[in-house]
Amino acid sequence: MNNSLISRREAIRRTILFSASSLLTIRSLPALAATAPATSFADEGLDLLALGDYGTGNANQTAVAKQMATFAQKLNKPLNGVLALGDNFYGKLEAERFGRHFEDMYSKEYLNCPFYACLGNHDYGPQYDSKQGRAKTQIQLDYAAQNPASRWKMPNRWYSVELPSPANPLVKIIFLDGNMVEWGLTPQEKLDQRKFLKTEIQKETKAPWRWVISHYPLFTETAKRTDNERLIQEWAGYFESNNISFYLSGHDHNLQHLQVEGYQTSFIVTGAGGAGLYDVKESSRGYTEKILGFTHLHVGKKAVTVQFMNSEGQCLHAFRRALDGKIEVINIA
Repeated sequence: MNNSLISRREAIRRTILFSASSLLTIRSLPALAATAPATSFADEGLDLLALGDYGTGNANQTAVAKQMATFAQKLNKPLNGVLALGDNFYGKLEAERFGRHFEDMYSKEYLNCPFYACLGNHDYGPQYDSKQGRAKTQIQLDYAAQNPASRWKMPNRWYSVELPSPANPLVKIIFLDGNMVEWGLTPQEKLDQRKFLKTEIQKETKAPWRWVISHYPLFTETAKRTDNERLIQEWAGYFESNNISFYLSGHDHNLQHLQVEGYQTSFIVTGAGGAGLYDVKESSRGYTEKILGFTHLHVGKKAVTVQFMNSEGQCLHAFRRALDGKIEVINIA
């Protein structure tokens, strides 16, 4: 790595990007030399992995799954959960695929934790690969209901969890279904989900952190896509008034960390779990990279540390968000 890039890296590392009261500065975050990830933290906290757009059954999915297991093993503590961000199964879905492409794909030894899943467009789409439409979503809901001992968790098309437990939570996570197209949610389901979100996001919780998760990004720096104005209009207004610190999504097959002017929320795209990758734009809004991988989130009472990992087990980009909203890009090395 040349000295100019080192200098740029160091300048970015030291820059606080965002505070709860005002936008201080937004810097372009370039892809940098990969490093070994952090696997131990000063506070106990909880550890989550996140990935989307993974359900291919191919070598790419296998490579990411293996590195997730390797990373979890190095934590030397139980993983608290995996956030499965949609496009869980490409192609025709039959119940037996849960064995090959989920139960056997993700290590039962090191990823022995709940996989909290939401629905992507390929989990519905009649015009996509399987032509199954809503029957495909129902198979995923039924598998969770009929196999309560499974790691697969999808109690509804939208739901919430408090982790590590409702009695003593560090984070409350609201899962939403962003399939607003005509072959996705019905008009009544859209109304029901809107009512759920309005009620759930305002509920009292002991958790210091509140996140929202869906398959679709609200904001993106994928080359062939633009910001999702429909979902911004539908959901984003709730974020500022209810202290939503993170919004996680997939759909775009790459890795992104965006800080968007006018929003306190950190927007994470981690849709690089196995499907073909999408080109990214260099952005003034944050980090973008076209590469296979997943995301690790260590949740403490006062800060969340986020690491973007590639399929070789290296950390590509990391940042820490404090409870007061201050964000610092950090050098793990």
